Amino acid sequence: MTTFTISNDTDGNMTIIHEPECFEFMLPINEEITIETDSCKNSIHLKTYIEDGLITIAILGNKSLYSVYYKGNNIFEKYL
Repeated sequence: MTTFTISNDTDGNMTIIHEPECFEFMLPINEEITIETDSCKNSIHLKTYIEDGLITIAILGNKSLYSVYYKGNNIFEKYL
């Protein structure tokens, strides 16, 4: 298992998108999420861009399933 953290150290909310389903979560300023995935080469692809002034990170699990946690809760579990 591999985990890593994304922190929002910007001065605005950050959109986190669960691909390919396009589920969205707004990460508040000075907060963070943790991504948990199976360990394998190229398991996660992160696409970062700015759209309409909003920083967005799209997460795509290329070869494994993944979970995204905010304050200990799986934020996309209710959609899957």
